[in-house]
Amino acid sequence: MSYDLYEAIADGDLDKADQIISSGENIYFVTENDKWTYLHQIADTDDVPVDSIRFLLEKGLDVNAIDSYGNTPLLYAVRQRNVEGIRLLLENGADKLIEHENLEGVSALRMGFDSMPLNYEVFDLLLQFGADPDVKKDGWKTARQMLTVIAGIPKSIQDLFAKY
Repeated sequence: MSYDLYEAIADGDLDKADQIISSGENIYFVTENDKWTYLHQIADTDDVPVDSIRFLLEKGLDVNAIDSYGNTPLLYAVRQRNVEGIRLLLENGADKLIEHENLEGVSALRMGFDSMPLNYEVFDLLLQFGADPDVKKDGWKTARQMLTVIAGIPKSIQDLFAKY
């Protein structure tokens, strides 16, 4: 994976990214061990411009690619609380795997509980696109049940879950 290409995309310098690709860099490269694509990397980057995610989708990168940890770009975008990135991924097919769980058994909706402070917009988008707050996994609480065991859940998020 080219650091220069990654950096150009992460910085939103898409003209430079296009130049690097035109010079022969493979935008479809997948890392050998982690099975990361540029879309995984960018979705897991703090404060990445949504245009960078759009750029990769327009280049044809797989919105539902699963890495060696079982994570999709959507799971990484949720972890980063990138609301516009989440929306773009969902609008471009990530909703097909909205209930997908990584190797640790974590779905996008459950991943929303992993980053504090909790983000209302993240949960709202996931629920709007069909995430089921009542999916039960052996030994795990449902996302709805998580509301009762995590201290300090904002009332707005509790009210949001009550709608679904």
